[in-house]
Amino acid sequence: SYSEILRTIDSLQLTDRLKVVATPANWTPGTKVMILPTVTDAEAHKLFPKGFDKVSMPSGVNYVRTTENY
Repeated sequence: SYSEILRTIDSLQLTDRLKVVATPANWTPGTKVMILPTVTDAEAHKLFPKGFDKVSMPSGVNYVRTTENY
């Protein structure tokens, strides 16, 4: 559908502009994006000064981080 094509283009433009994020499945503009695991927490704090969330994982390792402040 036309709206799906636009959503995909929005995702591609965002990830091209901010090379440190990825958009999850069914992402829409304005919703949470994932911060790439190659970005350290210190870098993430500088890149996203309004904050980001760490997602609790069953393994206890908090490697999944998301933000709406992009």
